[in-house]
Amino acid sequence: MRLTKHLRIALLIGLMATLGLGSGCGVYFNTFFNARKAFNSAEKTRRDSKTNRGGTNDYNTAITKCLKVVDNYPNSKYYDDALYMLGVSYFHTNQYGKAERRLRELLANYEDSKFARQANLYLAKSKLELGEVEEAMAVFQEIFAADYDRAFKGEAAMGLGQYHFDAGDYDLSRQYLLAVRDSLGTDLDKLKAQMLVADGYFERYKFADALGAYIQALGMNPDKDQRYHALLRAALSSYRTQRIDAGMAYLDELIEDELYFDSLGILKLTVGMGYEYDEDLELAEVTYLDVAEKSENRLWQADAYHRLGLMYQFTYDDLEQAKEYYDLAVAATRSSEAGRDALQRSSDIGKIETFAQKALDSTATQDVIDDAGYTQYLLSELYWFQLNKPDTAILEMQILIDSFPTAYDAPKAMIALSQMYREHYEDDKTADSILKAMLARYPGSDFTPEALDVLGLRGTAADTGYAGVYFHKAEDFLVDRKNPDSALYYYQYVADNYPDSKYFLQAKYNTIWVRENYRAPGDSSIIYAYQAFIDSFPSSELAREASRRAAPSRATFARVEEEPEERRESDELAVVSGRDDGPRGVSAPGSTTSGEVTGGAYGSADAREGLYYRRNPETGETDSLVSFKSNPVEVDEPFEFPEDAASINQYEWRLGFQILVDYSGRVQDYILVIGTDVPEIDARAKLAVGSMTFDPLTITNRVMQANLQEHEGGGYWFVYEFQVDKPEYLR
Repeated sequence: MRLTKHLRIALLIGLMATLGLGSGCGVYFNTFFNARKAFNSAEKTRRDSKTNRGGTNDYNTAITKCLKVVDNYPNSKYYDDALYMLGVSYFHTNQYGKAERRLRELLANYEDSKFARQANLYLAKSKLELGEVEEAMAVFQEIFAADYDRAFKGEAAMGLGQYHFDAGDYDLSRQYLLAVRDSLGTDLDKLKAQMLVADGYFERYKFADALGAYIQALGMNPDKDQRYHALLRAALSSYRTQRIDAGMAYLDELIEDELYFDSLGILKLTVGMGYEYDEDLELAEVTYLDVAEKSENRLWQADAYHRLGLMYQFTYDDLEQAKEYYDLAVAATRSSEAGRDALQRSSDIGKIETFAQKALDSTATQDVIDDAGYTQYLLSELYWFQLNKPDTAILEMQILIDSFPTAYDAPKAMIALSQMYREHYEDDKTADSILKAMLARYPGSDFTPEALDVLGLRGTAADTGYAGVYFHKAEDFLVDRKNPDSALYYYQYVADNYPDSKYFLQAKYNTIWVRENYRAPGDSSIIYAYQAFIDSFPSSELAREASRRAAPSRATFARVEEEPEERRESDELAVVSGRDDGPRGVSAPGSTTSGEVTGGAYGSADAREGLYYRRNPETGETDSLVSFKSNPVEVDEPFEFPEDAASINQYEWRLGFQILVDYSGRVQDYILVIGTDVPEIDARAKLAVGSMTFDPLTITNRVMQANLQEHEGGGYWFVYEFQVDKPEYLR
């Protein structure tokens, strides 16, 4: 009579008990037997599944049984078996730390175990999941290069291929993936490797190779999702290789298959792209409209309207209709990539009307002419950078030069026009002639150094005659040469001869400050000079500083004259559009600042007061800080208004920072003392302030003005106020 395996094991256990070998041994063997049974069942379930997953319950049973073996029978000959089953079971139940520890124990204590090679493979896989990538790759490479069984080498090659693919090294990835596909992998691994090979070609824009690889993958019995991915990518690859009909045929396979009915919208959008590639714009428009009007998926609606907007903007040059489609895309959803881009494009087109100039009469003041010229400059930039209409941009820039020749930005416009000719027409001769004409027409412009840089004339005889060169001479005499008389002479020269310069206000203020600190007359004349400055320029940032020096009481700040309503409105427009006038009163893009803290918008009185003091953590002493009012020359992380705050019924927020700035102008540290009730605004403001760099000369000037003490680690602490304005299109 032939006994079954299970019956033989039962008889053996009974015989052992009869011979007096003890019930403990029987319990031990039975526990190990059940652990092995559960483990084998889990492994079979996992290997039989297309996803290489499953068997979780059996793996958990194996873990429970194996733990009893290793805890209660440490000297058993099956100890290494139990460690291996524990490691693998932990891995397939996502307990990678425990898996790694048990597998290391096995390899350290049983290096000759028959499970050593399998354990080494699973150790590498566990390390990969734990983020120990370099160690995992080293083990995979060892397995791939050594004399391991084909299955082990296949798993190692797959791990290496996936790792290098994820890192973007598609060429290195491909050699491992091809080894899996051609000889080492299971059928599932071969298909996965082939799909990754195809995706690698696609990501490298090798569309002909990608098309062939996707077609090969389609012949390897892909599942539903893999087939969809391969056919869609095959269609896109066909488009890129001008095989439009072939691409349409691949899409038809998906459209006609009921399995992919839930993806019909995106498939039709891709068909519309094919019509565009084939220059059948009428059919493309009909297809996009069909998706936009019939689909219930808002993401697809936004994508369809966005594509229609792009067609009308760039193909038909119909900005009005393009804006309508962009607005419909935003209405569908502004959170998608298409919705966000549509919102920006709609806003850009909308600015055309905002920037449109009205004719100025002969009574227009210089401020009005300056604002008109700057607005015209913004319009030209809009066409050049956002709307991709270089010819129109050049025309609008020329209008500024011809219509507003006395505007502050007219010389800047000539520099921009020169660059447009250089880039768009590749006409260096005309570009250089425009720059030379600018130097002849506006020799004292603040923009002269930019033209000199392009022409290579900095440091030559031509490099003089503008406000900046004299202002910097004054700084050099004051800071480096310790010669306040010469510094005062050059500051006064700028103040007397360059009233339209961005250096004018600072120079005029510095003439008073130098006399106060180096040539004090001992009477009230300095106070009267500061007061005259305040009366003449009440809306400037320096007026507030002058107020502090004329009357140190903090209450003085509240008495500084408010900006005229019309000036505030002008500045708000400039802030929204990104204008940077420096000392002329308009803040830099992404870093708008305001005067001293005076109102409830800044939070509690304690917070306002605390903004100006910082406690030394080592000595416990409190340092008094001064305000730093200057626009950054560079912001690595510009502030972007969070869409989450769009629904808040508030147009501006003011934040108070303490910032540590070194002599290079770079912000080294910062503390947000006064925040808002919108966490995302606070977070983005921190990023912006922490990435700022200021003009080093301004740092030097402020340090000397306030007689600041250097921080222990280098640099100086200041108070810096940061204003956030809600964009016009969200109001």
